[in-house]
Amino acid sequence: MAEVRRISDALKIRAEHQRDQIAHDDTRRQLTFAEWDDEADEIGGGLAAAGLQPGDRVFLPISNDHAVEMAIAVFAIFRAGGIVCPINPRLSPTEVSDYKDLCGPRWCITDVPDLVENLSFDGCWTVDQMPRDISALPDQDGLEADADAEILGTSGTTGKIKGVVVSHPDLISRGVTGTNMDSTRSTLNALPLTGSGGNLGIVMLPVRGGATAITQRKFDPKGFLELVKEKRPDLVYLVPSMLRLILDHPDAGNYDFAGVKYLMTGTAPLPHDSVVRAMANWPHLRIRNNYGMSEGGVVVGTTSAAQALKPGCVGRMPEHMQLRDETGVVITEPGVIGEIYGIQKHPRRYWNDPEATAASFIGGWTKTGDLGFVDDDGDLIISGRSKELIIRGGYNITPLEIETVLFQHPAVQQAAVVGVDHPVLGEDIAAAVSLRPGCTASPDDITGFCREHLADNKIPRTLLILEALPLNPNGKIVKKELKPLLQKVADAKRGQ
Repeated sequence: MAEVRRISDALKIRAEHQRDQIAHDDTRRQLTFAEWDDEADEIGGGLAAAGLQPGDRVFLPISNDHAVEMAIAVFAIFRAGGIVCPINPRLSPTEVSDYKDLCGPRWCITDVPDLVENLSFDGCWTVDQMPRDISALPDQDGLEADADAEILGTSGTTGKIKGVVVSHPDLISRGVTGTNMDSTRSTLNALPLTGSGGNLGIVMLPVRGGATAITQRKFDPKGFLELVKEKRPDLVYLVPSMLRLILDHPDAGNYDFAGVKYLMTGTAPLPHDSVVRAMANWPHLRIRNNYGMSEGGVVVGTTSAAQALKPGCVGRMPEHMQLRDETGVVITEPGVIGEIYGIQKHPRRYWNDPEATAASFIGGWTKTGDLGFVDDDGDLIISGRSKELIIRGGYNITPLEIETVLFQHPAVQQAAVVGVDHPVLGEDIAAAVSLRPGCTASPDDITGFCREHLADNKIPRTLLILEALPLNPNGKIVKKELKPLLQKVADAKRGQ
């Protein structure tokens, strides 16, 4: 068997062993392993013929409308020796431009040419016009095995976009051989293939384990349910906001998910009642709540129903992760909240940002900014973000604890809690919620519900009901957009 030096070598081996099996299916086009391998070679050569040099960055604002072409473009860039720079086209033109300035790509492949028409590249192609020249394909053995492979945009929900660098050794570090097989044969998802979960997960999934990656091009609950029925995947992957929308769909209970073994979720806190409702709808499903981050070093997930039913639980605390207090000392006692750190064999870094790299990557460990504690069973319970910690009258309060209660209200669909400035307390608690279709509730109804389940100092003093909460392309609530609105309302209430 040929040696796997880079992730793109594994595709070559996979194409030999599973030539005519489907690797990617975006419901518009199906791509076999052999077709994927051939097109990656042809387009990789075309990029090299156009002038791409090893180490050049290639900008990829490609939507899930062309999920198959995204997979082809990524591996074509690898074969040309370039570095993949995916960016979600749903971001604003300013954010896209800022990321382009950060990465400095010479080349671009896109399915939204209008978005990049004012940006400068040495070459830019649409996904249906990618250059092809097999004769110019570089010798794969001559490409550096330890080279950078991708720069993934990440900003969470609070800060300016940064680029996380992922290397080829990182991508193959979990024993990718091109012949190893996962237990699942197909996965259905609607993740944007420009983010960590979509790009490192779904795009690479067929190469890593030989399974078919099925991508819904634009998420809608009814369409996803229909795809479950039509495609009969072994595993479905839904971020918590998508799962909630599916559970709230009036037809959800009519779909039995026959053949589906696993429901996997992650990228954002999983509301406890979503787990309860999913288990009631589909009792045979094994629900897996995962926790990870683009910066790497943090990968853990639940393995049992008991864990999934624990609010905030992401599985047993693994050896490659730690909790540390504010001084950096490792916490070993159960129940003590600390910041989560993770370590991996091939540490990542931020592109062209040594200051942010030094602050977040310490001695091989990734400083996550997330808070958690280990319970008496040895399970890791996520408490929230350290930056979101609310200090009200000297007491530390995590928004996640309050959000968990808000999600339990029968009328609440989305919920977000933030700290707002207060002249006496320092900070006070404010919340924004949206309601499930057909449900009604007043702010007093919801705060009254909170009063039954929370200590008095944790009840939101300001609560707004909105039609919908702002989400980023990965399905996370963007709290920075809510805080100014909630601050204004809180200030007005105090002035009355």
